Amino acid sequence: MAHAHSDDEKLSNIGFLNKLFYDHNTNRYGIISILLLFVGCGGGIAVGLGALDSVIQLIMLVLPTMVALSMILAVAPMRVIVTTSIIAFAIDVLVIIYNLVA
Repeated sequence: MAHAHSDDEKLSNIGFLNKLFYDHNTNRYGIISILLLFVGCGGGIAVGLGALDSVIQLIMLVLPTMVALSMILAVAPMRVIVTTSIIAFAIDVLVIIYNLVA
């Protein structure tokens, strides 16, 4: 029986990601809900910890977060959704660490 992923969407070369997202279209709604939680809450925490005082930090947080959420709304391929969400969450974590240290 054929798998749910399309043939033109390539899987990652990393074994862990292959195991996690091999049937990512089958698990699409579960993965998207987890990513929404992490991206949304991460951005909110980052803004609450001091990004409101800096326009640069707000731009750094809003741009990747809105791109990730737009990809979810546009029903983009899961590879794109996961990639943009990871980038958005990584920037959230960096801004949180910067605001806690500085």
